[in-house]
Amino acid sequence: MNTLSHEALYRQAPAIFANAPDHAVSERYGFVPTINVVDALQAEGWYPVRAQQTRVRDPERRNTARHMVRFRQDPERQITVGDSIAELVLTNSHDRTSAYQLDLGLFRLICSNGMVTPVGDMGGIRVRHGNQIVDQILEGSIALIDEVPNIAGTVEQFQSMRLTPEESRLFARSALTLRYGEDWKEASPVEPEALLQARRSEDRDQNLWRVFNRTQENLLKGGLPGRSSRGRHTRTRAIRSVTEDVRLNRALWQLTEHFADLKRQARVA
Repeated sequence: MNTLSHEALYRQAPAIFANAPDHAVSERYGFVPTINVVDALQAEGWYPVRAQQTRVRDPERRNTARHMVRFRQDPERQITVGDSIAELVLTNSHDRTSAYQLDLGLFRLICSNGMVTPVGDMGGIRVRHGNQIVDQILEGSIALIDEVPNIAGTVEQFQSMRLTPEESRLFARSALTLRYGEDWKEASPVEPEALLQARRSEDRDQNLWRVFNRTQENLLKGGLPGRSSRGRHTRTRAIRSVTEDVRLNRALWQLTEHFADLKRQARVA
């Protein structure tokens, strides 16, 4: 496990070290630097392993833009879920665009591509900016990790459900709708079948878990060859935005849960 130092964190997401919020925030805004939360989580055994922030054109917003840090426990304490490791995903900004948000995430050992998993009705831990942020985030981390057994059970269900070729295509079409909107046929450079391509032999199985894995990786990493609306050869873009990364990850997980519900209902019928 490669823990990120302060220097590495700064290179990947300088907003983590902001020493003041955006000038437009109100006087009621309780500013707490993200690095304070990062250090507090690390003191509790959660180590930062990945960081990124949303690209902004205005250089003055570079130190307050939305950013994300993923944390993992040391190898002796890591909780595995199938072929994945449980992580905590912290997102924040200091420009009024978001509160502190802590989610449960999964990191697949095979594809090195993290995913965010909603945890039932909790929906993650959302904390408004204020003086008690650090304590609330630490309390939230404990509550989220308590949900890992439920997530593990869900993954096992996904692995036990096989999809027909048509069901897989329907899943991919739904994923393109999540990515590009209802007009995905005009906006997407690729057809649904492209999302189902396996980048490695381990992902070729047709169970729901593998179909989700392939779709999620292909959407987030991009690079799929296709054609633009004008017929030119192009490739799909990787997701660089922190907001879109979390939104799309969460939506894909919910889509997978919906498909699982449909499969269960079909069995009963």
